[in-house]
Amino acid sequence: MLHRYRILDAILALREFTVSDLVRYSGVKDNTVRTVLNREARLVERVGVRADGRRGGQQIQYRLRPDAENELIGILRSLDGFGANLPPRAENQEDDPVMLSLIAAENVLLRQLPQAPPGDREELVHLAAADYQTVQMLVADDGGEAATHRKVVELLLRLAEIEQEALRLTAPAPTGEQRDPSSLWAPLSQDGDKKIEAIGRDLYALLQSLPVLADRRLLPDLIRRISNSRFGQAILSAR
Repeated sequence: MLHRYRILDAILALREFTVSDLVRYSGVKDNTVRTVLNREARLVERVGVRADGRRGGQQIQYRLRPDAENELIGILRSLDGFGANLPPRAENQEDDPVMLSLIAAENVLLRQLPQAPPGDREELVHLAAADYQTVQMLVADDGGEAATHRKVVELLLRLAEIEQEALRLTAPAPTGEQRDPSSLWAPLSQDGDKKIEAIGRDLYALLQSLPVLADRRLLPDLIRRISNSRFGQAILSAR
């Protein structure tokens, strides 16, 4: 189910693509991409071929059908809750693959990851990282609102990576026994403590310069995510 979400998310973000593009964007294997693409053929149309750099090699170029975008967004919102809390997009974001990728990453890191069971967290972090890497691939630098979203995603990825380092996946508790959530977390190393302090300083700097955003939920969701983290107190007290 998660692979299907990642592939459909890639289709929405890229709009025009080959199978190789979807593989790079989603991090899903070629055969799985082709299977999902065949099953969801009504959402896309062929627009030509593209040379793939190998002698005589060509790949089919697809694009998202304009009349299928709303259906695709609906599918993404329904897949296991992924995208269920996606904030509304401003008009100038509708066709911007950079903003689409950043918003998708924010949705995972702010809203999906905190509610996920420990065993699902790593896959979600990889999903958000793939969206962020797509932004890195599309633009070397950006300005305006996209720059702020990019800083938020980068900061949240750093936090998620530290949480993953500290999360100790223990054996399931015996039936009927409630395990103390704090027992799932291992103490940070000195290097980890420094990373937490750096996140706190960067968060403080970001909040000091935060512009007015079209997504008015971003700031409260960001503060809530940090506050509810195992390391929230240390982050918010750093300057």
